[in-house]
Amino acid sequence: MDGSDGSESEENEETTHPIPDDPPLNTERPKRAVRAPIRDDDPRYFTTSYGTRKTTEANVAHTDLTSEPRTYAEAMARPDANEWEAACADEIKVFDHMGVYEVVPRPRSRKIVGSKWVFRIKRGPDGKIQRYKARIVAQGFTQIEGIDYDETFAPVAKLASLRAILALAAEQDLEIHQMDVKSAYLNGTLEEEIFMEPPPGLEVPNNMVLRLKKAVYGTKQGGRVWYDDISNTLKSMGYQRTNADHAVFVRNKDNVPSIIALYVDDITMASSDLGGINHDKEALKRHYQMSDLGEIAWILGIHIIRDRSTGCITLSQEKYINEILERFGKSDARPISTPTLANEHLLKLEGPEVDAKLYQRMVGALMYAMLGTRPDLAYTVAALGRHAANPGNDHQHALDHAFRYLRATSDHCLVFQRGRPHNLTLIGNVDADWASDVNDRKSTSGFVFTLTGVAVSWSSKKQASVALSSTEAEYIAGAHAAKEAVWLRRLLAELGSAQTSPTALRMDNQSAIAIARNPEFHDRTKHIEVRHHFLRQKVEGGEVALMYTPTGDQTADALTKGLSREKHERFSKEMGVYRLG
Repeated sequence: MDGSDGSESEENEETTHPIPDDPPLNTERPKRAVRAPIRDDDPRYFTTSYGTRKTTEANVAHTDLTSEPRTYAEAMARPDANEWEAACADEIKVFDHMGVYEVVPRPRSRKIVGSKWVFRIKRGPDGKIQRYKARIVAQGFTQIEGIDYDETFAPVAKLASLRAILALAAEQDLEIHQMDVKSAYLNGTLEEEIFMEPPPGLEVPNNMVLRLKKAVYGTKQGGRVWYDDISNTLKSMGYQRTNADHAVFVRNKDNVPSIIALYVDDITMASSDLGGINHDKEALKRHYQMSDLGEIAWILGIHIIRDRSTGCITLSQEKYINEILERFGKSDARPISTPTLANEHLLKLEGPEVDAKLYQRMVGALMYAMLGTRPDLAYTVAALGRHAANPGNDHQHALDHAFRYLRATSDHCLVFQRGRPHNLTLIGNVDADWASDVNDRKSTSGFVFTLTGVAVSWSSKKQASVALSSTEAEYIAGAHAAKEAVWLRRLLAELGSAQTSPTALRMDNQSAIAIARNPEFHDRTKHIEVRHHFLRQKVEGGEVALMYTPTGDQTADALTKGLSREKHERFSKEMGVYRLG
């Protein structure tokens, strides 16, 4: 008994350990390592996650005469250094002439925004070099919200607005001219106090920096400051900003409407009075340094070809398309007649099987062609874009298929023609492909709106919720299209071409039309989200009129699924996309 107690006591002594005191709590916040900003000519600029770019063969292409230098040091080391040095001198001269900055001692309590040079080679439509351009750009990503900037949004003209203006110009034989503002951002006066490091090549005494008085490219608020300045100038000239598009301005003087559309520093002017356009040009030149480009020919990489004798305005992106085909090695791809295979369904993957960055660049390049002049690519781009995060071999194959189609149709244009049926009457087509996405069974909506029989606005988009029937999918698609119809009607009214009757919205589903016209089907629609009943409201208000069209004649079908060659070519031509000649 006693022996047992003794052994137990010895065991307890061996296994019992003193409990250490709790370590003191660390009440200090961890300090973030502060790194000095990397200057434009700092050697670290050349180092990436892929290694040292400066010494690799991959960087050789950036030192020849066909490429654009990345840094000031690189520009000065090239065979064409004299041209780049002259371009930099011109930019510094503009800065001095416009009073963009003043040299001040480096403040101790303020963050200094970095700066760098951006170099561009401007080429003409034939690919020949027109001029070398150098621009000082602020590294706005180092600005602090609430101190260095507040509001940043700056509107630019929607592509649909520009197409609508060109449709009006074709039908009404308007004059269309274009101007370019030199160093547009430098015209806007800053309200905030911003200090910037001088870029290489701008001689400033030691321990001195630039205090910006004008907006510089790259600053967070630069675009907004420029927009405020140019909009005030246009208002002083009698123009009023439209409510439909804040980058489109109109003036009605002596019953002669004039239109100005802004896209950053590109100014598009349309009017029936050439004298009025010339007068406005002179007024703008008194405020800004301008380049008069005459009759419009290029805007945002879109070639605009006009034949006044036939009333034809053609929008072409052939040059851009050929460039991206060459960039991605598809110039010699075998042509094909459709952008997407019929009944093709792409499965969602958990991880990428191919180079995701390359896939994203290719889809992005395809997207700009679609946004500008190619509604026939809308469904393809939307379907491919859903898999941009984790592309697989099937997705890459479908993307290559789209580029083969682009190779076959690089010269297809969007053609506005005076005297076509329906004149300037806005007409819409809307369709839906029920449960088309095999990954989540959501439907795809598609619409296209035409003026003079040519597409001015289009969309292909997966619906946000699962539709329980094809009728519901069509009804949701109709609500989506109705919103665009209301906006286009407002825009056209402010441009002087108000729609005097309800906008026809063509659908191929009789049940969806019945639900929109008659609210008595409560049991069938009580689960549909309230926002989709916007369609019914616009039908009752007389802004939209639903019309039945057979599925075989539904142009918007090309925006919801892959089609056979015959149907795709037919619907593309009905949207105004085809090869001239």
